[in-house]
Amino acid sequence: MIRSISASLCVLTLSLVAACSDGGDGLPAAPPEPLPELGVEVSLASGSLAGRDSERALAWEWLGVPYAEAPVGKLRWKAPLPMNGWSGTLETQALAPPCPQYNFFGAYIGEEDCLYLNVWRPRSQERDLPVFLWIHGGSNNWGSADWPVYDGARLAEQANIVVVTIQYRLGPLGWLYYAPLQDGDANDNSGNFGTLDILASLRWVQDNITAFGGDPDAVTAAGESAGGADVLSLTLADQASGLFHKAIVQSAGGSVTSTEQAAAAASALVEALMAPEGVTPDSLTDAELADYLRGKSAREIISNNPGTPAIFGDGHVLPVAGFGLYDSGDFPNKVPLLIGTNKDEFKLYTNPVGYNVMPDASPELRDVVGRYVSDLWRVTGADSIATQLRNLDDYPDIYVYRFNWGSPDEAGNSPLPPPFGLTAGAHHGAELPFMFGNWDRFLISEYADLLYTEGNAASREAMAGAMVEYWGSFVRQGDPNGGSLPPWSPWSNEQGAFKAATLDVNYVDDQPKIGEDYEAWTAETVLADAQANVPEPLLSELMVWLDDWLGL
Repeated sequence: MIRSISASLCVLTLSLVAACSDGGDGLPAAPPEPLPELGVEVSLASGSLAGRDSERALAWEWLGVPYAEAPVGKLRWKAPLPMNGWSGTLETQALAPPCPQYNFFGAYIGEEDCLYLNVWRPRSQERDLPVFLWIHGGSNNWGSADWPVYDGARLAEQANIVVVTIQYRLGPLGWLYYAPLQDGDANDNSGNFGTLDILASLRWVQDNITAFGGDPDAVTAAGESAGGADVLSLTLADQASGLFHKAIVQSAGGSVTSTEQAAAAASALVEALMAPEGVTPDSLTDAELADYLRGKSAREIISNNPGTPAIFGDGHVLPVAGFGLYDSGDFPNKVPLLIGTNKDEFKLYTNPVGYNVMPDASPELRDVVGRYVSDLWRVTGADSIATQLRNLDDYPDIYVYRFNWGSPDEAGNSPLPPPFGLTAGAHHGAELPFMFGNWDRFLISEYADLLYTEGNAASREAMAGAMVEYWGSFVRQGDPNGGSLPPWSPWSNEQGAFKAATLDVNYVDDQPKIGEDYEAWTAETVLADAQANVPEPLLSELMVWLDDWLGL
């Protein structure tokens, strides 16, 4: 018995020694190096950054951080190269210029040296915060991370997360599938340069976000409109595996284009460039054509663009089958998904002070086109996607929303001043200020005074509070629940089961009004409703728009 106790004590003593040693020489292990204090000074492998305190929230911000080499000269129409680095400390306190484009008002802006991102995080010493990476919209032809509505300070502080907003090449500088530019490298040959930029920004997050106190194993890729389609395309990309772990898709618009269509569009662009010069592509070799294109300014290329598409099924970066793989489930990145649309999406385009794509239309035609195209946007941008993915046994939970703020309620009341409740409502992009917590900023700054008033300030602040809480919970845990708001169930394909949460504010007391939607909309139900309720000749005019949306 004594011998047994003695042996046990020996084992215990040896265990304690081993626990206190490095396991190699029996000596106590050195204590871990203390982590540097978090603040505006950040050291990366590429160099040091000097950020600043945000003026909008208790957050730190780093603006204009390069995540890749400038895609200029011989690097135009090449996959992005990692940033080589810099000497000294880089002052990251000003937003970078946007990528070349024509903006909302038709002005040419931007520079090709535009592969920059911005980072915000709470002003605290907390580490391993989840990361939210934002991909802006704009048809993959315009838009920028420098829009005031995308300031991430409030979202970072209120949701207690790290917010990253990125820029990526746009239009024919971002997506161009043209044989004379293809030199054997599979990434370069893909033509998906904008997609490759987004992938490069996600790799940058993996390599660098811990220096900002972020967790590279808890990254949410999020985007709106074309940015939402870009997020969806990441689910198809083998190169994106492990780079993001949740997805948020708002008002998605876009598809995966065939390389045949992309090549035809690229050829049309080259012919448009050459026509005034009396030259044809047939007169030049592939090498001469590549040099010719790289010799043109970004403005010349974009100005002569007849409409090149984006996101190609090239078979390397993105599969040829594109989103058709959502039916079979044969795609790599099945992650928790939060997806939705706005009730009056298309009224941004039918409103005379918006894009006004119907300058000569009657108010009655504007009204029915605004309503029913918005309904189809709901189908193609959320319901059909949720239905497809929920049919897959191995897909995680999907949370669907309808954003209704601004759209008239059952009594015809809207927080927007007349006539914008009816003519604008919950239009495309209307949710963006709220989910960023920027309820005092409008999507397009020049129009803020038309729609944002003292009378709807409390309503806007309440809507922002609700969206930041839901979105922040999803970024943290892949589930929007857990806060003070009503529960939000995942989408179910069962008939009569929960489908979506409706996000609004009560008109009377300005408190969040979270509704429940139990119906999945389809193109067939939308068309049937229009045919039953819109009289001729208005119906025939409307059907042209609906058929165009559905590609019929």
